[in-house]
Amino acid sequence: MTYLLVYAATNLGVFAVVIVVARKTRSGLISSYGGLFSYAPGVAVLMTIFMASLAGIPPLGGWFAKFAAFEALISSETGWGYSLAIIGGVNSVVAFGYYGNILREMWMKPVPDGDTAPVVVQPSLSVALGITGLATLVLGVFPSLVIHFGDIAGLAGALGN
Repeated sequence: MTYLLVYAATNLGVFAVVIVVARKTRSGLISSYGGLFSYAPGVAVLMTIFMASLAGIPPLGGWFAKFAAFEALISSETGWGYSLAIIGGVNSVVAFGYYGNILREMWMKPVPDGDTAPVVVQPSLSVALGITGLATLVLGVFPSLVIHFGDIAGLAGALGN
């Protein structure tokens, strides 16, 4: 349950950034993120937080979620658990490369069309970015807020509520 909540918040944040960038550049290509920091520094910082969380960098929510998933797999002490943990570890390393490409575009590449006019983020997207960014940070620093969430849901089901 923890993994689901953390990754839902993080991925919703990523999609909000994708919407902001696509509205500005009229493109969904990774190259359209070039120079994002020069015209939308707040959006670039939030996207960096989301990408780092997805990569499992501490102290963000994605790190805790991956840690909990790997801990569950290894503590199962089965061949399948160990195998899935290894596959997950390899997948995490490969995914880090993909996330790194996006970060490199945002921070190190120039704006593709040279348009560095500041981006106007709609209020609804600002709220979405704020909530998901805060959730990604808070759930990494204070994972106990959601670690027992699954237990509460199970208890409510057992009580017939």
